[in-house]
Amino acid sequence: MKKKLGQNFLRNKDISKSIVDLAEIPDNVEVFEIGPGDGSLTENLIKLPNKINLIEFDEELITPLRNRYKQNNVNIINSDARFYKLPTENKYSIIGNLPYYASNFIIRNFLFQKNIVSMTFTVQKEVGEQIVAPDGKKSFLSFLIQSHALTKKLLIIKNTEFYPVPKVDSMTIKIIPNDKKLDEDYINFVRKCFSSPRKKIANSIFKGLQIEISLIKEIIKLSELDENLRPQHLSLIDWENLYKVYRETNL
Repeated sequence: MKKKLGQNFLRNKDISKSIVDLAEIPDNVEVFEIGPGDGSLTENLIKLPNKINLIEFDEELITPLRNRYKQNNVNIINSDARFYKLPTENKYSIIGNLPYYASNFIIRNFLFQKNIVSMTFTVQKEVGEQIVAPDGKKSFLSFLIQSHALTKKLLIIKNTEFYPVPKVDSMTIKIIPNDKKLDEDYINFVRKCFSSPRKKIANSIFKGLQIEISLIKEIIKLSELDENLRPQHLSLIDWENLYKVYRETNL
């Protein structure tokens, strides 16, 4: 096992089964599991009627996986899930216990791909909390994912259920993409406005966009927002309104 790849294998078989059950994968979709490792989720996935694909980055695990599942008609792909592009002809459900270091990159990669019915991921608990965060606790990651999908917390998993034992607990979340397509300029606008998330919204926007503070305060006022709020306090609708006023003011 390569520690540098951030692999922590889930050892509790009951939890592995619960993750697959809670994913509620429809029969008519193709399944892609990310980072199967030693097969803790795969053992439950192969019981489903779906076609199963495994994306494994660690070359040392490819042969053991092929030997283990050669009787199950499982397709094993040696690739980096941060960059992998799904075929476009089918509908897909994605599932996996993600390596902590790569979880954000992997989620963002699949979030913008087509024909994905659902994604069920186990991630670092702190990252999971960000992804499902309510208004008042949102980060840019929350904004980005919740603008494109419905998010749901499924499980909290203690660190002792993994080997090697990580320093933190994990969370299993479900992401159900919608068909909403956001303008790239809008996404960049919000990203810049989160440049100083602990500062009040006016100061954070000033640092990110480098426009006059008087103009920023006018934009906030026209958006009917309290200038004492911080970026994390704004709802998705607040961000849409703020961007609309910003565009109208700066055209």
